[in-house]
Amino acid sequence: MDEEVIVVEQPRVQTVVVDRGVAGVVAAGQQGPQGLVGPQGPAGGAAIEVAFAYGDATPVAAATALTGRLVYGVQIHIRVPFDGIGAALTVGDAGDTDRLMAAADNDPTAVGSYTTTPAYAYGSDTGLTLGITPGAGASQGAGVLVLYIQQ
Repeated sequence: MDEEVIVVEQPRVQTVVVDRGVAGVVAAGQQGPQGLVGPQGPAGGAAIEVAFAYGDATPVAAATALTGRLVYGVQIHIRVPFDGIGAALTVGDAGDTDRLMAAADNDPTAVGSYTTTPAYAYGSDTGLTLGITPGAGASQGAGVLVLYIQQ
């Protein structure tokens, strides 16, 4: 079956008629009104980013994990490598400073990204910390800590 296509051009609007159906296509012009708000999606997680550098006071207070909420991901992204001898980074809490990421899980002396998936839920609201050991003679080092915590 052959379809008849008619194209009618008007300033900023192009209307296409295809076999009794009409479709309006906005080619350019002003943005239309905002559409309806859709339904709320499923509970997810929050990505919390904390920038850090070799001279920051340690431990760095990064976030608070709420009671029963899962800390399901930790990432450290090194942007500027630490040049101190013995540089190290850990992520955890006051009770266990490397509970979420141990020093062996990252290398602050090399640009790169390091990830752990601790899947740890705290029994009470708990402050999460980044421990920074810049290393002897350090004069540079910077990165970003990203924590993924269930909402």
